Amino acid sequence: MSLPHMQKVVRMMQRPVGEIQDGDLVLREEKCPTIEELKDGEILVHRLFLSLDPAMRGWMRDLKSYIPPVKVGEIMRGGTICEVVASKHAGFKVGDVVQGAMNEGWTEFAIQKGKATQKLPPIPGLPLSAFLGVLGGTGMTAYFGLLRVGVPKAGETVLVSGAAGATGSVVCQIAKILGCKVVGIAGGSEKCRWLKEELGLDGTIDYKAANGDPEAFQQMLRQNLKGGVDVFFDNVGGMILNEVLRRLNMHARVVICGAISGYNEEDPRKVPAPSNYLSLLTMRAKMEGFIVFDYVKEFPIAVQQLASWINEGKLAFKEDVRDGLENATDSLKQLYTGGNKGKLGKCIFIVRSIVSSCHVSCS
Repeated sequence: MSLPHMQKVVRMMQRPVGEIQDGDLVLREEKCPTIEELKDGEILVHRLFLSLDPAMRGWMRDLKSYIPPVKVGEIMRGGTICEVVASKHAGFKVGDVVQGAMNEGWTEFAIQKGKATQKLPPIPGLPLSAFLGVLGGTGMTAYFGLLRVGVPKAGETVLVSGAAGATGSVVCQIAKILGCKVVGIAGGSEKCRWLKEELGLDGTIDYKAANGDPEAFQQMLRQNLKGGVDVFFDNVGGMILNEVLRRLNMHARVVICGAISGYNEEDPRKVPAPSNYLSLLTMRAKMEGFIVFDYVKEFPIAVQQLASWINEGKLAFKEDVRDGLENATDSLKQLYTGGNKGKLGKCIFIVRSIVSSCHVSCS
């Protein structure tokens, strides 16, 4: 099958103010890249899957961060799984499945440099999309954040916020595998039930039942954490982080993975800072942030371990797969409101391309 003349792309046409609105991310029909445009060392790829992640809201802000922000007018950034449809790089052949470069991920086809591309190994029994989730950024974040920053020991109590989410659910299960007592914080009785019944957590806390009242939430923490917290893996920030600081044990570790409660706040200075931070002093505790890319050289080891746990039945995962790039913007909006219908345990969305597979020749 020949390449189409036109393709769908999504560009960030203006920076969001607060929640993502119509006009911020715009779907367009643009010219599809051609084989004639390929230079030596490059490959032409068809995107099979696009991952939608909470961090995307941060990439859309004009603020200094661990990677430069997306510029106005640029194609939106995102992680992808792709199939090589043409190659002028000796290390890649037509039909190879690869991890796409994150820049300009919201397209159906793209030209990218071979040196910035990673060939994906087949793992029996697992879908390709797993490389965007439990074997991708989600799994790597959970694995290295918990093991390298949280450093849990068997018998310790690990508390996880956003526990029913993509990263949080993997953190919970790794902590259980390591012999820890695990308590998860999630929004709603259904997610809490899933965490206890399917993932086997020792306890759950439905933060929504507190209705935003810090003292009511603190009472929930007291009831579920009578022995305190040794490791807190935080994906949420805000009131939840502040109240958990009051329950830290001596030499506790607080892992700052994300703060989704404040992602739609345009002015970071308006995001509530933890007023209970002196607990870090009195309990000789540590609060540390991390970026998963710091561990990129060790990703293959983590992938092997996570895949082994999956095949042994120790680690479960779920995906919410949507069809079509035209649905990506609405799906991204739902990521911040818990709109992943019927797919508890994985708040990451994966958009599957609906363009038929095609191979073309470089000869």
